[in-house]
Amino acid sequence: MELSRHAIDKLETYGITSERLRGWEAAMAQGSRLVDRGTGASIVVMEWEQRPWIAVLSQDGDRVITTYPTDHGTLTNRIGAGRWVKFQD
Repeated sequence: MELSRHAIDKLETYGITSERLRGWEAAMAQGSRLVDRGTGASIVVMEWEQRPWIAVLSQDGDRVITTYPTDHGTLTNRIGAGRWVKFQD
């Protein structure tokens, strides 16, 4: 999957380069694809290095726009409230 310049910058900010980047990419490939009903954004939720991460995708789903770590409470709240729902192909 292609990374935007912003996504690359965010990953570098978190020290994710080289070998760690390969681990992040592997986690991304195994993540769950969801849609944010509030914004319409496609997202991938993944577990990586003992914490959840979010990747926001382009409209076509082929490019990571941004990524950031989150916490289980935020995931529970957004999924439980119906803001993030399973992506339907």
